[in-house]
Amino acid sequence: MLILVLTMIAQILLGGFILLLLMLYETSKTFRYYIKMTVYYFHLNFVCIAPIFTGIFYYGRTTKNQRIVAMYMKHVKKLFGIEMEVRGEDNLKSAQPCIIVCNHQSSVDLMGMMEIWPDNCTVLAKKELLYTGIFGVALYYSDILFVDRKRTGKAVNYMQNVAEEVKKQKLSVFIFPEGTRNRNGTLLPFKKGAFHLAVEAGVPILPIVFSSLSAFYSKDEKRFDSGKMIITCLPKISTEGLTTDDIPDLTEKAREQMLDVFYKTSLETTDPKYLCNGLKSQ
Repeated sequence: MLILVLTMIAQILLGGFILLLLMLYETSKTFRYYIKMTVYYFHLNFVCIAPIFTGIFYYGRTTKNQRIVAMYMKHVKKLFGIEMEVRGEDNLKSAQPCIIVCNHQSSVDLMGMMEIWPDNCTVLAKKELLYTGIFGVALYYSDILFVDRKRTGKAVNYMQNVAEEVKKQKLSVFIFPEGTRNRNGTLLPFKKGAFHLAVEAGVPILPIVFSSLSAFYSKDEKRFDSGKMIITCLPKISTEGLTTDDIPDLTEKAREQMLDVFYKTSLETTDPKYLCNGLKSQ
């Protein structure tokens, strides 16, 4: 009899706890934000198993190990109710290697990256990511390129080696030229590393623009709802015949094109009440 009573009490408490969680999820955007981010990072860590497994037992360290990650993340976006519209995808479909430059707002960008991820492409990432547990191991087996930004001299030599690998392996490299995440509703000034690499390797620049996430995602406001992202793949910018003297103009040309598209596509997807100063000024 006592066991039956205790079981009933436990069931009532469990049911009440679940009901409380559901109520909080429906009524508190902050609670909903943390739950969704926890689930999101769980999926990121879970999918890391795939490139590690295929890397150890099948392919070794290669960009081939990224394929399962790309396929998996296309389903994760549906879980979070994120609609993605890709424009100019034909600009991305080419056997010719290129340096892809893209704006960077948050870790949510990973879903956008995997939506359009081309074959034989890698990412230039800061070396610190190599030491982030299972995520770092997965990046290693995905043949991600790690650069130590604190040691400028070594970084320059490393980028020269990367340029040789781009030419040798016909490898595309995905780079965030802002150098850090930016949630200010505009684009930060671009660092020139990606453009040096493109000129050194003799390959074109492919600008890609993710529209603002602010209508459905905000780390500052603790908001993560369903919404839409527009991904625009712009025409490639040739570096043929260019030298290091042309890099400042090349950098500014790419940024101006991307900034214009960022504002226009963000206005299509962003609720007016969430427009930040950068968007309002346009």
